[in-house]
Amino acid sequence: MIKGLSTRVVLSFAVLGAVATGCTTGGIATPGPTGATTTEQTSEATTSSGKPSGGGDSLADFDPCAVLEPLMSQLDLSNLEKVDEKECSAEYPSLGLVSVTKQPELAIADAVGDGKKTDISIGSRKARVVEAPAGKNTCLVTVEVAPTSRVDVGAISNTSGAEACEVATKVATAVEPKLPK
Repeated sequence: MIKGLSTRVVLSFAVLGAVATGCTTGGIATPGPTGATTTEQTSEATTSSGKPSGGGDSLADFDPCAVLEPLMSQLDLSNLEKVDEKECSAEYPSLGLVSVTKQPELAIADAVGDGKKTDISIGSRKARVVEAPAGKNTCLVTVEVAPTSRVDVGAISNTSGAEACEVATKVATAVEPKLPK
């Protein structure tokens, strides 16, 4: 039973991840934003550790499972599972599933899906809620780490998209203080 659930988790979040990053598996492609103004940066500031302070490198040491594990009881999550190096998932009782995924090369504006998109703040960070990115009972909250990197919190509900968004927002709020500055 658990192994079947694990397979469903991986498959469900693979679909959610593909939609959140603008990938398609057929049909009409839904690319990310086009015609956006870009700015070149000739030098990049570094932190005291010598790592770049902006962009995806700030997520190099971010481990979604290490961040989610100490929050399990606070968020009433169970069955934590490392999906891969970028993603960790868990069960939310009587609701469904939740995942935390680092996206070191995607901005919050790159989150796509057919549902409503709403810009919000999570803590002191810019964030975006994407309703129904991979079906009517799904939700994605993407939180900016740097202008070109983010952490996604996705949820799949057994009952409603609104409930999925409530859970994704709750988890994103708990994870935000643990994100790289």
